[in-house]
Amino acid sequence: MKTFITFLIGDIKNITRDSMLLGSMLAPIALALFIKLSTSHFSEFFNGIFPFSIEHHYIFIMSFVILLSPFMLGIMAGLMILEEMDNNVLSYIAVTPVSKSGYLLYRLIVPMLISTILTIFIIIYTGLVDFTIRILPVVLMAAMITPIMALFLAKVANNKVEGLAIGKAMGVILIVPVLTYIVESKWLLLLGVLPTFWVSEAFMKSYGMAFYSNIYILIGFCVQVIYVYILFKMFNRKST
Repeated sequence: MKTFITFLIGDIKNITRDSMLLGSMLAPIALALFIKLSTSHFSEFFNGIFPFSIEHHYIFIMSFVILLSPFMLGIMAGLMILEEMDNNVLSYIAVTPVSKSGYLLYRLIVPMLISTILTIFIIIYTGLVDFTIRILPVVLMAAMITPIMALFLAKVANNKVEGLAIGKAMGVILIVPVLTYIVESKWLLLLGVLPTFWVSEAFMKSYGMAFYSNIYILIGFCVQVIYVYILFKMFNRKST
């Protein structure tokens, strides 16, 4: 336990020194503040521009917003893993009692917990939708995006510079809620290969379509567990 506390203290120091990592932590909070201010003070302005009431689309807006914290923290965790690989930190840890697998679990679980807390905070703070117990499984499912992003980035990229470029490109998966909301087609189920699909769909259906939301949650968790398992194995092979 002392070892992991030491790791955590070291991570806090690294994040406060690195503006990019610090930005990954603060960006979701800044977005929540922007949404809170824009929806509360400029709602009439928006309604005057668009031929619809923006209040009717709050659930859709939040189905996108809840993806941001897990995504940003996953990228941050992936970049930290790549940096540690560049500095041969993982090789050193592999011969300690903590072991490489133990340290990797720490590197994935801590950002997951932080993303869960941030997502709950954003939902409650913005006030666009009610935070109830029925959407807690969706929040936990969203948190699973964090290790998926981190492991994918650590597996595909060869260094931190590549990781940053790939991380930006991976942002395309965040448009899934937009596609599923504005396009009506059974072909959209093909987007189920992306973990963000199940999160956004389960969230939108949790308000009024609880049965379908539960199905999406169940399938989504299965898809995400498969992703984590495969990526974890592939990363272990890469780092040996």
